[in-house]
Amino acid sequence: MEIVESDERRKILQEYNHRLNNDLQAVMAFIKLQKRFGIDSEEIINFSYVSIASISTIQNQIYNSEDEESKIGVCEFFKEFIKTLEDYYAKSNAIFSYEIENDFDMGPKKMFHLMLLLNEMVNLSLDGAKDDSDNKISFNLEKVGEECILNYSDNSLKIKDRISQSDINKMLFDQLIKQMDGSLESTSEDSFSIKFSYE
Repeated sequence: MEIVESDERRKILQEYNHRLNNDLQAVMAFIKLQKRFGIDSEEIINFSYVSIASISTIQNQIYNSEDEESKIGVCEFFKEFIKTLEDYYAKSNAIFSYEIENDFDMGPKKMFHLMLLLNEMVNLSLDGAKDDSDNKISFNLEKVGEECILNYSDNSLKIKDRISQSDINKMLFDQLIKQMDGSLESTSEDSFSIKFSYE
């Protein structure tokens, strides 16, 4: 009995280590891309901090998950993700809000790539934002069949300007969407709508 429990514990630890290592390697690869293309060092630091804090949230929720596939509740993740953003971007006078249409579970890999995309979008929105003005950023996520739709908006128009005026930012932004098997569905003056596969 003890041998069986020991083997099971070892398998769990191996899977945990594998997922954590993959997540960290992905963040490191993206940071290398940012450095290669001359992204501002402060922007890289912002991205790194939020990513690492979010990986910790994902791993904790996997550990506490009762789902056999270790899927994570989207509302639960976003609640912690917003706390991380509010804590780190407190000096930016940023106001974050989110809405989940009918809470659902998502696999940790997809959740991780969604976090990277949102992290980069927030970074772009707040880069160079004025500290004395309210910077409002909102996320809306819903699941329709086997697809999810993410609506992202800011009130400063900063993200749209940053992406449209820089080939490098557009390339990195498109790469993060591609990693999610997603596509840019529509844009308006201050928002983006991104569709991606649920699995």
